[in-house]
Amino acid sequence: MRSKQNLNNPDQSNSPRIPGRFFSLLTLLSALVCLLTCFQACQKPDEAEEIRELLRTVAAQAEKKNLEKIMGYLADDYRDFEGRDSARTASLLETYFKNYQGIAIHLLDIYVDIDKDPAEAEADVLLSSGPLETLRKLVGVVGVYYRFNFSLEKRSGRWQIIYAAWKEVDSNSLLPGSRAILKKIFPDQF
Repeated sequence: MRSKQNLNNPDQSNSPRIPGRFFSLLTLLSALVCLLTCFQACQKPDEAEEIRELLRTVAAQAEKKNLEKIMGYLADDYRDFEGRDSARTASLLETYFKNYQGIAIHLLDIYVDIDKDPAEAEADVLLSSGPLETLRKLVGVVGVYYRFNFSLEKRSGRWQIIYAAWKEVDSNSLLPGSRAILKKIFPDQF
């Protein structure tokens, strides 16, 4: 019936009025802004995820015993909980790499707080060495749990570790997400 009225009344047209066009344009622009924001968010990880990725990379390089790459993540003014600087830390890692074969590092739950200055990260690590990882899973050798605490600063556009501390912990003291990760790694044991 409406279309009949439009045919009979030439003053009524099927084209939207100006406010309707403006609303449609605003809707389209809002959708584009949302898409661009989502695209940028997908392209660039947030700061906390950048720190998690840095810690994953350091763990992977430690398994490969790549001292040079590990040291590239430590700031020039780095110190650990016992006062070791970068050079003394490199010496400690070198000794560890020489004395232990088949190092396996499972980075478990990682908590990051970027609202502090410097940023802080806390990570549970399952550390073991010896036979190949597959053999360890078969015989049920798990390893030792450590809690690492890091302070990090973003310098020249990249995160660097300025402080690290670690201590051995028992499985009952692990961060909340660590047990779920362990169940994935060792389903028969957890």
